[in-house]
Amino acid sequence: MPNVEPDDHLLSLLYVEDEKEAREMMSEIIRFRYPDVRFFVAENGTKGLSSFKRYRPDIVITDINMPVSNGIEMATEIKATDPSVEIIALTAYSDTLYLLQAIEIGISHYVLKPIDVDSFFKVVDKTVAQIRSAREAIRQNNLIRQLNVELADRSKELELANKELETYDYTVAHDLRSPMIIIRDVSRRVLDHHADKLDSIGTECLETIHREAVRVNSLAEALLRLSVRARKYPEKRKTDLSAMVHEISRNLAGQEPQRRVTFCIEEGVHGYCDPDLIRIIMENLLGNAWKYSSAKDQVRIEFGTMSTQEDFVYYVRDNGAGFDENEAKKLFAPFHRLQSDGGIEGFGIGLATSYRIVNRHGGRIWAEAEKGVGATFYFTL
Repeated sequence: MPNVEPDDHLLSLLYVEDEKEAREMMSEIIRFRYPDVRFFVAENGTKGLSSFKRYRPDIVITDINMPVSNGIEMATEIKATDPSVEIIALTAYSDTLYLLQAIEIGISHYVLKPIDVDSFFKVVDKTVAQIRSAREAIRQNNLIRQLNVELADRSKELELANKELETYDYTVAHDLRSPMIIIRDVSRRVLDHHADKLDSIGTECLETIHREAVRVNSLAEALLRLSVRARKYPEKRKTDLSAMVHEISRNLAGQEPQRRVTFCIEEGVHGYCDPDLIRIIMENLLGNAWKYSSAKDQVRIEFGTMSTQEDFVYYVRDNGAGFDENEAKKLFAPFHRLQSDGGIEGFGIGLATSYRIVNRHGGRIWAEAEKGVGATFYFTL
């Protein structure tokens, strides 16, 4: 196929024929049939080669048996110059030797003389279609390459922006902690040792300062955890998730032994993942199930799997407070708390962290719930 620029849609054709009457007649027919094709004509192989070197046509239609320089000699030179040029040979039945030579040098199209116009145009039409198809393929490939380059550039820009944002988060959280710790400790010291010198309003103000300093410090620590965990790249290996969930459930039960909670854990569940990062997800999901079911007498928390047409899905389900599904899209935003979260401690960092970790694993996470009935969190790896 011709080596052309993908935006060059104009085809060119060189017709070489030594017989004047045949040359003039076929030239007129070709021009009429292909008005949008640049057309060149030559009367023998020598002039045809000269015209080719000057104009570099996409298609060469040539008689084989010509004086001065025949079509085979010309075609050999043309193919040596540009192997992609399409050459259509016009040959008589008696030109068998020439025809074999034509095949040897790479001429894949030929038309027998006397020329049948319909057969001739079938060959030319096929050749034109091949060239245009090849050009379209080049154009599409160039477009794909360009899009890939742009996508890679955007990906680098996004990666850089994410790193800058993570660095900013870390720096802000880190720098925020020091003054908050000082405010927290100093206010506590004043309350512990000098409260008798303050009136009720002064004591109340200091208690407010101390309480808010503690809250902001906890917020900064949560932001730091989010930043540090989001930076870690997954080191994947086969991980026993069932055993991990059993351990986390025992830890939760040990914190509040008075609660009656039934854990239903599917056995033999494994995942190809980073065990440290996935543990954070499981602690967050199971911890939320534990927290948001605290108002129920009979609590059931499940860990299991299911298969869909698209993926293998893990889930954590509880029969706790649930939530309005209209809020589901906001669950994984950092520091977002549901309207029904009143009285539940936390900063909305756990699910945001889980979302980032799942993304790092190439998976997705989502939730379904009904208010007052319970919630189910699903994720894939």
